[in-house]
Amino acid sequence: MTSTEPAGSGGAGSPDASQDSPDRRWWWVVAIVVVAAVAAVLLIVQPWADHETEPIVDATMTTPTPTPTPTTAAPTVAPSLTATPSPPPVPGADALFDDETVTSLFVRKPALEEAVPAAADGVETGIAVGELPWGLPEGSSVEPAECTVARTVVATAPPGYVARSLVNDEVDFTQELTRLADATAAQDAFRDLVTTIDGCPTYSQVNPGTDGGTWTAEPAIEGQGVFPAIVQEVLHSAEGTSAPAYRGHMLVGNVIVTWTATATAGGDDVPALLASLGTPESLSTMVQERAQAAVADLS
Repeated sequence: MTSTEPAGSGGAGSPDASQDSPDRRWWWVVAIVVVAAVAAVLLIVQPWADHETEPIVDATMTTPTPTPTPTTAAPTVAPSLTATPSPPPVPGADALFDDETVTSLFVRKPALEEAVPAAADGVETGIAVGELPWGLPEGSSVEPAECTVARTVVATAPPGYVARSLVNDEVDFTQELTRLADATAAQDAFRDLVTTIDGCPTYSQVNPGTDGGTWTAEPAIEGQGVFPAIVQEVLHSAEGTSAPAYRGHMLVGNVIVTWTATATAGGDDVPALLASLGTPESLSTMVQERAQAAVADLS
């Protein structure tokens, strides 16, 4: 009987059936295992693979401190020792005036008539040079006694003293020049004078049988100019009348220059009377300019 199965159908008795044996199936298993192993190796060695890159840190290990790159230190520059600048010396601080040259410190008439409104119409000499002696009249005193220097400039008779006044009906401008032995003595006397003035806002001069007058002063302010100076507003009362004034003191070499500008027109309008004298600054400047010229004349 002839078979009806086609040749090569893989029947159990055919040679092809023997090729699908278990040995053939193991070959495919081995191939799959090899491929998987190669893929695993590629995951490990390929840097571009998508896998965790953070290293595992052992808590028992200390992260080494990076060694700093040596740098060249900039040279240290020692600070310069700069001395505190001293104020420039006052021109004429050591000026030495004598009996003849000291009168050059008196303010000239033209300067007074220009600086003081009340003197604009002209002034004349009231007290001439040499007419007024230093100090208080015989028998007079100052109360309180510790304020005496505010009236006399120095406590004892100085080596030299001269005064002069220029006046008209509205103003009395008086200057007193107290000359000391040298600039050092004048500096000491000026310091004592300023201290006394600061402590004596009010003082009186007591004269036997007459009304000596009372001075009531505002606190002193610093004068304008190169020479040490102070200026005060003062109200002088005597014999029932009062007159406002500006009074200043200035140190020039061995001389203390004292000046008083008094409004003598009368009346109760104190601000208007003071305005007729100018300002403390303008008066101080006038006296300072005269002093600078006098010091220049000594050289």
